Amino acid sequence: MPNKPSVTLAPVTDSDYELFSQWIASNAGLYGSGAKHQVSAAEFKAFLERSDDQYLIVCTPDGQALGSVAWRPTDTPGNYVVGAMIGDADMWGAGFGLEATILLVGMLFNSKNAHRVEFLCGVFNRRAVETFCSGMINVEGVLRDYFFVDGTYHDALIGSVLRDEYYAARGPSEAVPAAEKEAAREIVADFLGKNPIAPRDWPRASM
Repeated sequence: MPNKPSVTLAPVTDSDYELFSQWIASNAGLYGSGAKHQVSAAEFKAFLERSDDQYLIVCTPDGQALGSVAWRPTDTPGNYVVGAMIGDADMWGAGFGLEATILLVGMLFNSKNAHRVEFLCGVFNRRAVETFCSGMINVEGVLRDYFFVDGTYHDALIGSVLRDEYYAARGPSEAVPAAEKEAAREIVADFLGKNPIAPRDWPRASM
């Protein structure tokens, strides 16, 4: 049996904006974006309403909010930039951020027909750098002096995973089992064999 996931992804609700306000003002925001931001819950909600960035809450199976993942499309169709943040520092190092990112990337490839998913991390972020250098991500380059943290400029790593690379690494991954799809097709084929549909039976588009 596969391991039961330790995190899930859930839509952002009104009760989450205060958590976002706290997280991005802490070191979680610093590691996630390279800077801390003092933003109220109302200001963050307004930001989401006008931004191309999409957010989901990272939760434990019982619904406890741990952090967030985010993605936004680039100007190239099928390409996305993603990020993750575990807001509760007590939960750092447990692998929740990586697991949440894997869930998000899977959603983009499986449900959004993504072609390329891009990642960025500051070289000051040890845990993110370990993931970048693990072979899971194709490291494409170094952005020099990209972040300014603790009075010093720090480089950033930029990398990506392409659609073919994702499926080659993970093997077949189906939300609906192949046997279930085939059974559904057989039911439809049997029905149509007994009940042929004449052209007049199809709904007509309204004029």
